[in-house]
Amino acid sequence: MRRRMTRVEQAAATRAALLAAARAVFLRSGYHGTTVDAVAQEAGFTTGAIYARFAGKADLFLALLEERVDERSAQLRALPAGDPLDAGTAVTRQWARILRSDLDWTLLVVEFRVHAARDPGLAARFAELHGRLVGVLTDVLARLHGGQAPRERYEALARAGLAMGPGAALARAAEGEAFSDELMEEVDAAVAARLLGTREGAVS
Repeated sequence: MRRRMTRVEQAAATRAALLAAARAVFLRSGYHGTTVDAVAQEAGFTTGAIYARFAGKADLFLALLEERVDERSAQLRALPAGDPLDAGTAVTRQWARILRSDLDWTLLVVEFRVHAARDPGLAARFAELHGRLVGVLTDVLARLHGGQAPRERYEALARAGLAMGPGAALARAAEGEAFSDELMEEVDAAVAARLLGTREGAVS
C-alpha cells in the first residue's frame, strides 16, 4: 500500500508539476507566446492553482530560471582542477558547452531578459540571479587558476563569458553551422588569455 503524501510533499509535487508544465510551454511558445491559461492546461490544474503559488507568468519563469542557475552552478563547480594556466579557457569552454547543450532555453532567457529590461522590478530579480552565476563563475575561476590573479580579473572573465554566451546562441540560431563551435572556443580562449594570461604570457 502506497504511503499517502503529507501536505508538504503534496505541495512540493504540485509546484514541481506546474514548473515542468511551464517549462514545456515556454520552450514551445516562447516567453511572449505563453499564457498562464496554457500552463494550467498543460499541467492539468486550474489557473487558481498557479496564482496560489506564483504571482503570474514572470514569477513562473523566474522560478524556472532560479532552478537552472542552481543546476548550472553545480555543473561549473564540478569542473576538475587541471593546469592553472588552462583554467580560464577550461571554464569558458565549459560554459559555452552548457549553453550549446540547451540552445532553446538559452534563447528563451534572451527573450525574457529583453522583456525584463523594460521592467525595473523584473530587471532587479533577473540581476540577482545573474549575480549568483557571476559569483559562482568567479569562484570557480579563482580556484582552478590557483588565485594567481586579482579577484577582479576572475570576475571580469566571468562577466565576459556570461555576456558572450547569449550572443553566441543567437548567432548559432540564425547562422547555423556558419557560426561554428570552434570559432566560439577560439574567442573564449582569446578573452581568457587576455585577462588571466597563458603559457606564453603571464598575468600582469
